[in-house]
Amino acid sequence: MSTNLALLFFSLFLAGVIAAIVMMFVSLAKQGDERRKMIVEKASAGTFAVTVLYLLFHIAENIYKVTSKTDMAPEGMNPFVTLTVIAVIYAFELFFHKKKYGD
Repeated sequence: MSTNLALLFFSLFLAGVIAAIVMMFVSLAKQGDERRKMIVEKASAGTFAVTVLYLLFHIAENIYKVTSKTDMAPEGMNPFVTLTVIAVIYAFELFFHKKKYGD
């Protein structure tokens, strides 16, 4: 029973992540007035800044692992995890700016 419950929670989480990714792309493609463009620009700029920090942290972590000889062959980044993080951050940024500026 617990395996089925874990599978259900994972399926719901995966559906939510895919919905966030699709929402991100739909929001970027949608045309609108100047206020909508400003909201999308601010959300995109914030997401870009956080993404750069996320990537720099990951690079620094890999450099540390190699120089400290704890892991001589660090793994690459998982693209699905990276896209998920970016989509979730963008969703929060978009929600925040929509509430702040109204849309």
